Amino acid sequence: MNNLEVKNDISLVNLILPKDSLDKVSKELQKAGAKGIFQVSARGSILNEGGFLAKMFPPPAPEQCLVQVLVPESQNERISKIAIEAGRLDRVGSGAIFSIPCSEAQHSSSFPLTEGEGEGEGGNSTEITMEAICCICEKGVAEDIAQAALAAGAPGPTVTFGEGGGIRDKIPVLRMTKGPEKEFVWCVVDRSESSDVFTSMARAGRITEPGRGFMYSIPVSNGLINVSSTVASSSHGASMEQIISALDEVKGGKDWRSSVETKSTSLSTSFLKDLVGLYCVVPRDHYSDVYDAILDAGAPGVSTNFGVMADRASTGEDMCNEEWAIVYTSLAPTSVKNVMEKVSTKIDALGINRFAFYTLPIPKALTYLGG
Repeated sequence: MNNLEVKNDISLVNLILPKDSLDKVSKELQKAGAKGIFQVSARGSILNEGGFLAKMFPPPAPEQCLVQVLVPESQNERISKIAIEAGRLDRVGSGAIFSIPCSEAQHSSSFPLTEGEGEGEGGNSTEITMEAICCICEKGVAEDIAQAALAAGAPGPTVTFGEGGGIRDKIPVLRMTKGPEKEFVWCVVDRSESSDVFTSMARAGRITEPGRGFMYSIPVSNGLINVSSTVASSSHGASMEQIISALDEVKGGKDWRSSVETKSTSLSTSFLKDLVGLYCVVPRDHYSDVYDAILDAGAPGVSTNFGVMADRASTGEDMCNEEWAIVYTSLAPTSVKNVMEKVSTKIDALGINRFAFYTLPIPKALTYLGG
C-alpha cells in the first residue's frame, strides 16, 4: 500500500437516529472533534400492537439515519457520551449507539479521520457483549426479514439501501436481466439472543436458497439500544419494550430472557466461519471503479451503501455535505491483503487522494453454498 497511514486501535461508532435529532447530534460530534461522519438514509421497523384496523393499515415506517464514524479507541468513550447526551439516547425510542472494534484501518493522509492519542497499541481488548446482524437481500424482501427479527426479540431493525452483486456481474447478459438494487437489514442484540434472531432472519429471507442474499454477524463491544420497535394500542399503559426494560431492571439484567421457553430455531445448514469484512470508503464518483476492482481481485461478492460525509467547511460554521460510498466485501483472512493491495493500486491509478480501508471480524455468515 502506498502512502497509507495504518491504525490498529480504531473503533467504528454507529448511531441509529430519528431524522429530527440527526442535525443536533452531528453538530455536537463535530464540535467534539469527530471527522468523517458518514450518514446513510434509512427506515425503521415496528410491530403494531393495535387492533384489527391498525394492523390492516399500519403507520409508515419511521425515517431514520445510520451514522458511522471511525474514532481512535482512546476517544471512543468521550465521543459516545457526547452522542448519547446530544441525542438523549438513554430514553426509550430515542435511537441507538454501538461500537465495533476494527481489526485494522488504513487511510490516505487527506482522509478526514478523528484524531486522538493512543493509536497503534495493538488492537482493541474491550469485552464483547453484543452482536450486530446484517442481512443483504433483494429489494422488497427487507420488511419480511425485519418483522422476523422483531418477532424474535430484536429491538427496532433498521433498513438501508444500496447496491450489490457478485461473479454474475461479470456476465453482460445477466447484468441486463438482474438489477443491482439491494436492501440491508441491520439489528443489534445481546449475544445470548443473537443465534435465534439470526436464524429467524435467515428463514424469513430464505438466505440459503440461490440468489437470495448474504447475511453475517459482527461483534459489538458496547452499545445502548433504545430504538423504538412498537406502536402501542391506547388500551395499554406501556409499550412492550418498556415492559421488557422494566423486567430487566427488576431481574438485575437480561439473563432472565434466556430462561423463557422457545421452540428450537436451529438451521440445518453450514455457516461460513471466521471471515473478514473489508470496507473501502471513497467519494461516490469513484465507487463503481472500486466496486469492479474488488470483484476483479477475486472477491465473491460486493455491496455498496451511499450517503453523505458531514463536515464543517474550512471557513465558517456551515455544514458541507459531500456524497460518499462504502464499498465492502467478505473474505477469508488469507485473501484480505491481496484484495486490498489490488484495490489500492486501482485507486492510485485513478488519482483518488481521499479514501480509507478498514476491516471488521465476521465470526459467522450465511448464504447459498451450492450443492
